Amino acid sequence: MATERRRKQIARRIQEKLARILISDMKDPRASFITITGVEVNHDLAVATIQWSTIETRHRSKVEHMLEHARGFLRTEVARDLDIRTAPRLDFEFDQGLERADRIETLLRGVLPATPPEGDSTGNE
Repeated sequence: MATERRRKQIARRIQEKLARILISDMKDPRASFITITGVEVNHDLAVATIQWSTIETRHRSKVEHMLEHARGFLRTEVARDLDIRTAPRLDFEFDQGLERADRIETLLRGVLPATPPEGDSTGNE
């Protein structure tokens, strides 16, 4: 089993490598729609869960298809960059954090007043 520090190092290297591949090496135009938001590696370094997001949710299915199709290529490229016995399996998971944040912000805008109450915000009256 790998230490927590080692797992974080490997996760960071995987995230950096995938970002570089998506920006410069992928010929697929769908790669421009994706952002790698995080990577978690399990205790025995066998599986890396890649969290990803898109700016526009309408591209989500296209990106999912691209990631599934490129899984082997991405794993091979990541393996070349890592110093471990076997490359981890890459599992891709859509990161819903941005969608949740947008939904919360919309709800708060509907509940909170649009302008500050009487008096200024500095407390001076």
